[in-house]
Amino acid sequence: MLKQASKEIVTLIEHSPYCFGNILDHLRLKRLHSLGLLSEEPTLPEVRYSKKKTFEKVVKYYFPGDSSKYILG
Repeated sequence: MLKQASKEIVTLIEHSPYCFGNILDHLRLKRLHSLGLLSEEPTLPEVRYSKKKTFEKVVKYYFPGDSSKYILG
């Protein structure tokens, strides 16, 4: 039954390794700061202009609503 349902419904999640890397780096830095291992609060991720729309789309997909502000500012 599960195999049959999986064949009929396909969910495509597009992602950019560049965007995911920036998100993960930012979350890691925030965690290090919260543990006292990083003295300064990390700044918002710096994203190439050509990737800005994709970055915002990926962040808003995985961090819906107000949670996206945590990464986008």
